[in-house]
Amino acid sequence: MEIHPIIDGRLASGTAQGQIVFWDDTLKQWVSAETNEIFWDDVNKRVGIKNASPSSELDVTGTLTVTRVLAGGVTK
Repeated sequence: MEIHPIIDGRLASGTAQGQIVFWDDTLKQWVSAETNEIFWDDVNKRVGIKNASPSSELDVTGTLTVTRVLAGGVTK
């Protein structure tokens, strides 16, 4: 049974501002991602991957692999 963290309130204390939590089905518990791995900027509504100070809606520091890019209506 999954339990919503807001209702349940059993998340571990010590989570940092912008830290994302996710359900680990192997451990059967909520776990926190490291803020240097994935970060949510709630003020500016931005996600940083390997970046705790995202400067755009999605800011990835490192290599990005994609199969399709749609930019301005043009697919490459």
